[in-house]
Amino acid sequence: MDDRLLYEDSVAPVHRAGQAVVWEDGYRVDGHLSLEPAPGHTPGSSVLRVSSRGEHALFVGDVLHSPVQILRPECNSCFCLDPSQAAASRQRLLQLASEERALVIPAHFPGTGVVEVRSENGRFGLRRWDA
Repeated sequence: MDDRLLYEDSVAPVHRAGQAVVWEDGYRVDGHLSLEPAPGHTPGSSVLRVSSRGEHALFVGDVLHSPVQILRPECNSCFCLDPSQAAASRQRLLQLASEERALVIPAHFPGTGVVEVRSENGRFGLRRWDA
């Protein structure tokens, strides 16, 4: 599909309705939801962070394309426009997830489910993967 058609289909109606919000360094949707930049994959790439009652989750979108990237966050997909920045975003988010024991909800892993990440001796691994 032509990018122009995607814009007209998905972005322009939101903008015309006055519902578009432009943000840069983060955006708090409400007391539980916030958007954080995750640069490197594509322009405007971001992560939705959910926090409630001491529990946390990260909807990571395009930050992770494969479970291998948890073990090797320096590995990029062929779609990362700025590979070093994408790897840095992945490293930062995996560290955050391991420190907060946040559930990581990937968009591109096979099947469905969530991942809990652990950090040990500067390396990441899976604490738990639930379908």
